[in-house]
Amino acid sequence: MSVKTTLAKKAVKSTAKHTARGSASKFTRKPFRSVTLLALGAALGGIIGWLIGRSGGDEPFEPVAPAGPTSVVTSPTQTNNSTEHASETGAVS
Repeated sequence: MSVKTTLAKKAVKSTAKHTARGSASKFTRKPFRSVTLLALGAALGGIIGWLIGRSGGDEPFEPVAPAGPTSVVTSPTQTNNSTEHASETGAVS
């Protein structure tokens, strides 16, 4: 493990501990404010998630093959007067 990776893991760990300790401290000092902010954040997140979910459209996604012109595949040796035509798979009938 490189020094950079080790330092990054330690930074994440200490930040998580600091955040948890600070949140617990604020909750013990002002519980009503903490619960209010948590409820507002949850409500706002739920509304935003609901709006994002609805913005996808009413119909479920179904991939559709692109419609294009169907043409007869002919080899360079065939002429326009030939009665042989190639199918879509390339087989000559």
